[in-house]
Amino acid sequence: MNNLLCDFEAPYLIFFSANPPTLLYYSHFIAIISAMILLFVLFKNVETRKKSPLLLIAMALFIVWAMIDVYLWATNKSYLSIFWWSIQILVEPIIYILSAGVMYNFLREKIPSFKYFFLGFIVLLPLIIFLPTDLTLYEVNLFDCIASESSWIIYYTYFIEILSVLLILLISVYAIYFKKNTVRKNSESILFMLGLIAFLIAFTSGNVIGSLTEDWVTAQYGLFGLPVFIGVLGYLIVKFKTYSLNTFAAQVLIIALVGLVSSLTLVSETAATRNVSVVTLLLTLVLGTILIRSVKKEIRQKEQLERLTIDLAKANKRLKKLDKLKSEFVSIASHQLRSPLTSIRGYASMLAEESFGKLPQKAKEPVERIVESSQRMAGAIEDYLNVSRIESGNMKYNLSDFNLKDEVEKITDDVRAEAMKKGLVLLFRSKLNCEGIVNADIGKTVQIVHNLINNSIKYTPKGSITVLVRDDLVKKKIFVDIVDTGIGMSQETIDHIFEKFERADNANSVNVSGTGLGLFVALKMANAMKGDITAESEGDGKGSVFSFELPLIQ
Repeated sequence: MNNLLCDFEAPYLIFFSANPPTLLYYSHFIAIISAMILLFVLFKNVETRKKSPLLLIAMALFIVWAMIDVYLWATNKSYLSIFWWSIQILVEPIIYILSAGVMYNFLREKIPSFKYFFLGFIVLLPLIIFLPTDLTLYEVNLFDCIASESSWIIYYTYFIEILSVLLILLISVYAIYFKKNTVRKNSESILFMLGLIAFLIAFTSGNVIGSLTEDWVTAQYGLFGLPVFIGVLGYLIVKFKTYSLNTFAAQVLIIALVGLVSSLTLVSETAATRNVSVVTLLLTLVLGTILIRSVKKEIRQKEQLERLTIDLAKANKRLKKLDKLKSEFVSIASHQLRSPLTSIRGYASMLAEESFGKLPQKAKEPVERIVESSQRMAGAIEDYLNVSRIESGNMKYNLSDFNLKDEVEKITDDVRAEAMKKGLVLLFRSKLNCEGIVNADIGKTVQIVHNLINNSIKYTPKGSITVLVRDDLVKKKIFVDIVDTGIGMSQETIDHIFEKFERADNANSVNVSGTGLGLFVALKMANAMKGDITAESEGDGKGSVFSFELPLIQ
């Protein structure tokens, strides 16, 4: 092996010499510092250390390669140059082979099988065998920091590097488009792949540029690919929580800036420039520390919110389960109550009608109360059963065409006697421009209208109730308005009146027997038939208007 010696001073602090171009320190130390920080942050996290060891090894080898490269530019000792140059030739393709493993490790969070490493060893074997011989490195020019490598070693190294990049593409495409055991999102995988390939291409470009043009100064720009890759990795960590390193991006950003400003002091040619660089460095350190603390605080708050969200989700799931159990209990209990209650209602009605003989005068009023109470209880049980059916999705609807106006008029006539008992005037009005035919469940529709009119009767101490049937041919809808002069409602009450177990604040002053389920059931039934129910009131004591609407068939 030939050694072209030169006459320049030995480097101070091992790496620093007057011979290398100033760009060398600027490019290499930025990359070395960035890689060291990445290595430290990844190694510090136990979970990452276990799940992503290949990235740690690859970064460690890159640091070794870059430090060797700096030393080779600075050294004036031929025997050390020959040794370390040979080591550098071997380290570079190892980094590429490991990078393909890093991609696999990233996508699946597991290490490639032994076969992968064995094949990698086989590929590297020619380099390992011929590394100490003249067949690899046969001349070193220390003054220009140029080695004369054999053609086969150059092309074989490029072959390994190109093969590694293609393998990264193949692994990524296979995982992204075929979803084979990947634990990453597509966007996360694509960004990581592009960042890794960009780093490797930039890494190789330095050697390619130097080999083809012999411009080894410009070739130093290739090492800027690593900070770019680390920036991509920082974005992934913030965006997707990759590697569970929440403050990684801020830390690397600040440390990279510190390294950048620090490197400026090495290439500064005047004292003034150097002083400005030092001041900038101090400001970067202070502002960077404040930024990192701010980011950590924000992340802690975000993590607390995420924990609360998880806890709320668990509580919500538990509440839904309890609500389902409650509905099942209500359904079972209601069914069990219905049978004996039917008997009570039947016999009480027969007694009131004197089917078993004439009742004493003193017994008539108690029997009538039994009939009324059993009817109210039957209505409450029916409400509970309807709620259970609605929430379980078991409510059946038999749709058919019928005249809504006629049905509403019949219901009004049926309940007029009950309104008259309370001294109320119950009126029916119609303002239709068509026949008023709808397609709905007639039984459910009657139940809804009956419920709304009965509500008005219950909560109207005096005055009148008007049932108005009207239509809107433009909207193709028909409306049943129940207008009363009752206790009215506040806007706050209107906002919640259709929820389960909700009643107006002043309802108990007029009627204490309500369950708060009637309007909920009515609204759900109306919605299921493509209709709606709304409520309006000018305030407490100013009456209410309930409007039931259904699609109109013309």
